[in-house]
Amino acid sequence: MTDEKLKIGICEQFDDGAQTHFKRLLDGYNFEFIEFDTPLDIVKTLLDGELDLAGISGLSAFDLGFSAESNVSGLEISTILPRRDPTLVIVGKNNLDHLPRRGKIFVESELIRRQLKRFRNDLDILSKTDLGLDELTNNDLIEKLEELYGSDKLDGYVLERSLWNVFGKKGRRHTLGMQIGNDSSRQRFIPPPLRGFSLLISRVGFPHSILKDINDEQSMISFRVESKLFLELGKDELLGLNASIRRISTISKSLLEEGGIISDILEEKISDIEKFDENLEKPVQMVEVILETLDNKGQITYSLEKKYIPSDDEYRILKICLDEWNRIIELKN
Repeated sequence: MTDEKLKIGICEQFDDGAQTHFKRLLDGYNFEFIEFDTPLDIVKTLLDGELDLAGISGLSAFDLGFSAESNVSGLEISTILPRRDPTLVIVGKNNLDHLPRRGKIFVESELIRRQLKRFRNDLDILSKTDLGLDELTNNDLIEKLEELYGSDKLDGYVLERSLWNVFGKKGRRHTLGMQIGNDSSRQRFIPPPLRGFSLLISRVGFPHSILKDINDEQSMISFRVESKLFLELGKDELLGLNASIRRISTISKSLLEEGGIISDILEEKISDIEKFDENLEKPVQMVEVILETLDNKGQITYSLEKKYIPSDDEYRILKICLDEWNRIIELKN
């Protein structure tokens, strides 16, 4: 690290939980945090040379033009912190399996509303408009939802984990997870794209080595993949999308239980890696990409999964992924 105090601009308002993430992980470094009203204000100030770095969420960075394919002129992604959990939570004493029949559940995202219908079509899923909460955001919204839950007018409410972590009160909450484990009847919840990322943006030429000890390569890969796919698919708000890095042993175990040609190919790939790199010190990992969308009743799921080794030709694999997804959507329509 440099001895000179670096100025980092962050949002004063909620930004997918990135602000608290920066303050927590960069605690002890020689940084000065300066708060701004919007991510755009931060980036403009960075371009003017009055900041060293802009600290914004992956969502805000994407909205400003940062993705796998592009940067804002004169700026670039300098560092990505380890990704925060992008999943959602349901707040309440009961998990989804044990909610009362026709339980009243608040959900804001249409994607998650459909996923909930898929899991429990008996639930009474309510929106902001249904509850007269259209004008409320963040802390005010959670306080009102907690009030409705406390008075038994709601049996639970669903929030993005980042929102709950910043504004939620202590209480029981249950993860809407992405893995179904060994239960074939269990429905997973693939979150909306680009949640949980915290990016440091710099001017071109900023020495990246200053922050190399906190840069997370796995998160960089995940952001690159999700931003490319989300952009290519027209920023579809009904798209569940997650790219993550998983140990190849974990993936192969589940595939081997299923058997078939995919597991055979994976076994062959593992053997090739071990054969040509006998000095592997870290477990071999794969990039796992999952896309899904649902019909409006939550009765039909359209999904696609791709897995590849980081050293593979990512551009070719993602192009194949996009082509296959577009064919799936053509059948849907």
